[in-house]
Amino acid sequence: MSYTLLQLVDQMSAELGLTQPPSVIGSSNNQTIQILALANRLGKDLVRDYEWQRLVQAYIWQTQVAVSTTGTITAGSKVITAIPSTAALQVGNVITGTGQAPYAEILTIDSSTQVTLNTPVATSTASVSMTFAKQDYDLPDGYDRMISDTNWDRTDHWRNLGPKSSQDWQFLQGGIISIGPRERYRIYNNKFRIFQALTTVYNFSFEYVSNYWVCATGSDQGSKSAYTADTDTSIFPDDLMLAGLKFYFLKAKKLDYAIELGEFMRALSYCKAQDQPVSAMSLAPVGMNQLVGPWSVQDGNWPSV
Repeated sequence: MSYTLLQLVDQMSAELGLTQPPSVIGSSNNQTIQILALANRLGKDLVRDYEWQRLVQAYIWQTQVAVSTTGTITAGSKVITAIPSTAALQVGNVITGTGQAPYAEILTIDSSTQVTLNTPVATSTASVSMTFAKQDYDLPDGYDRMISDTNWDRTDHWRNLGPKSSQDWQFLQGGIISIGPRERYRIYNNKFRIFQALTTVYNFSFEYVSNYWVCATGSDQGSKSAYTADTDTSIFPDDLMLAGLKFYFLKAKKLDYAIELGEFMRALSYCKAQDQPVSAMSLAPVGMNQLVGPWSVQDGNWPSV
C-alpha cells in the first residue's frame, strides 16, 4: 500500500526531526505549505525525467468527416457570408473551394452564417460550394509528451511523419514540392495538428507519457497531476518519493543535503532499472526467439534421443 500524502509528509517529518502536521491540504502552516509545494514539484520532475512505463498510455482516435456547404465570397475579403449554418464548423478548419488560397483556415466564427478566414479570397461568387476539413484534434487528458515512433495511421497501415518543426511545417504549406500520401503532424496550440486535413474518417493511434502521477483515494490509477487531498497516493514507489522529498526540503532550506541526495539518486536509479522492460537475449535471426529450431535443422532422418 502506497503512502498517502499525509503519511508521506509525516514520515519525512519524523526522519528529519520536524513537527508532524495534522493535515497537509488546507494547512495554513508555512512549512507545511512549502512541503506540499515541494512534493508536487518532485512528482512533476519525476514525470519529466524519464519515460516511466507506469505512465505510458495508448490513445486511439478518429478524424472527422469534412463539412460541405455553400457561402458567398468577395474578392480581397476574408469574410464568407450566407453560410446556411456554421454550427459544425470550428476555428482552424481548413477550407477548399473556388477562390480560396491554399491552406486557408477559419480565423473566427462570427455568427451562425458568417466566418472570417486568415487569408483573403481571390474571386467574388455567390452561393459557391466549399469544404471545411478539421486539422486540429484534442490531445488526451493528462497528456505530457508523445513517445517517439508510436504515431500510426491504422487505416492505411503506416507510420505518420512527425512531429514536424515550424520550419518543416511552413515548407510543407509553401507547396514547393509535392508530398507523399502519409500524414504529417505537429503539436500546435496544445492540439494535434495534421497535414493535410483529411475529409473522411481515419483511425490514428499513438502512445504518450501521462502527467497523471497522483491517484485519488482508493485507486491505483493516476488521475491527477498534483496532490489535492491528504488521502491521495502516488504511482511512484514510497522509497523514491520519501528520499526525493527529504532532498528537496533540505535543499530548499539551504541545509546540507549530500546524504539525502545520494539516497534519492540510488532510489531513482533502482526504480528506473525496475521500470524498464528487458528483452530476452537471443542470437537467432531477427524475428526468431531461438537459435536452434526447425528453420535451422537440415532435412533428413535423425535418430530420436
